[in-house]
Amino acid sequence: MPKRARTTRRLEVWLKDTDLALFVLNAQRRLVFFNRGSERLTGWAAPDLLGQKCDYVSEADATTPAALLASLAPPPEAWTGQLAQTPVHLPRRELSPLAQVVHYFPLADVDRDVKAMLGVIVPIPDVTVSIPTPTSQRLHAELAFLRQSVRSRYGDGSLIGRSVAVRRAFAQVKLAQGSTSPVLFVGETGTGKQHLARVLHYLSPQGKRAFVPLDCRASSQELEQVLTRIRDDQQSDPLRTGAVYFQNLDRAPADFQRSLGDWIEQSQGANSIRVLAACEQSLQPLVNADRFSRELYYSLTSIVVEIPPLRERMEDLEPLAQYFVEESNRQDALQTSGFADDVWRQFKRYSWPGNVAELRQVIAEARKACPEPLIQSEHLPFRFRTGVTAQSMEPSQTPKVVPLDQLLEQVEREQIELALEQCRTNKARAAELLGISRPRLYRRMEVLGIVDLDPTPEPTGES
Repeated sequence: MPKRARTTRRLEVWLKDTDLALFVLNAQRRLVFFNRGSERLTGWAAPDLLGQKCDYVSEADATTPAALLASLAPPPEAWTGQLAQTPVHLPRRELSPLAQVVHYFPLADVDRDVKAMLGVIVPIPDVTVSIPTPTSQRLHAELAFLRQSVRSRYGDGSLIGRSVAVRRAFAQVKLAQGSTSPVLFVGETGTGKQHLARVLHYLSPQGKRAFVPLDCRASSQELEQVLTRIRDDQQSDPLRTGAVYFQNLDRAPADFQRSLGDWIEQSQGANSIRVLAACEQSLQPLVNADRFSRELYYSLTSIVVEIPPLRERMEDLEPLAQYFVEESNRQDALQTSGFADDVWRQFKRYSWPGNVAELRQVIAEARKACPEPLIQSEHLPFRFRTGVTAQSMEPSQTPKVVPLDQLLEQVEREQIELALEQCRTNKARAAELLGISRPRLYRRMEVLGIVDLDPTPEPTGES
């Protein structure tokens, strides 16, 4: 018996000191073992990480322990007892991420309940070898890499996108951070205009001051009262407001447009308030139609950031959807890995009239309805599924208007020919069936050019 204890002790020492990177998570996804091989590979010491949770999420800053913990999180399917292997860009302290493969081995009890997860980190054996990876796990790895890339380039990890159009918008936001000029965001409802405005503000020198959104669909009196209060508060506390975001500017009342121009001019100075605005459509047509102040237009359009609708940037659909589902995993007992292939097919067929905001809402509702690691079609909201069906249907044909006389002649000809056919060309009986006299039937047949197939005179009692 003592000999077995020494053997067990020897195994524990070997597991702890081996160069093979090993780690263990308990059933609550907390890191309980992180050996020397893992420390050497990542640069982080075990005491900095042990006891912390590994949620199935992505982190934008690869230099933090949170990014490493996220990369160690197994796909949720592994907690059901499935073996799994996932390629990762493993974050390392003070070094660039390293391409590795993590193998996950569920440790179950006699009832097959997974009580812990053993992870083994190894190099990718050959860069030319493709590791079979489910779609959700592939997107998980791609999203982490994308977020880290976008953060290093544009300064914020919450910006998700790889399309040319949205990257252009990100670049404009980055350039605008060093300026105090007003910025106008143009895009449909739900495209993320306010999110970009907040990123711009919080990464600017004024970012420690408040960001105040103001909906321009309110009455002029209400809007002007808010602006007066902001200006008065600014005089007593210069750090109170840093930026005012005027949303739905294209719906602002005409009299407020005039007073807004004066307010912008008065708000400039040493502690100026940054003016950020948003509208759904270009203001130029409204200016040309005298529905928007020309002076206000020129004061707001020195920097214009156009944000495309989701249907025009469908290459961003996958990372956005994966980002929303992973963000919902944070500190949640239920972890979701992604979406079944049929869900992706529906996502890609849909035109997303509500844009990114609608995508976020659909995913939030689907995740609440999903008790499994993978979201299936039946978990999607009913209104979304009916929307996909409606959009896939052919548009109904618009009835064609024809001249009334032409239509009446066509109907009359069809009815006369049908009556003659049913009465076997007996015109007396056909006339009776049509409710007209026989002479009138003859006249109408002549006018309509209906060939008399039985020219033999018919007996009649008429004088």
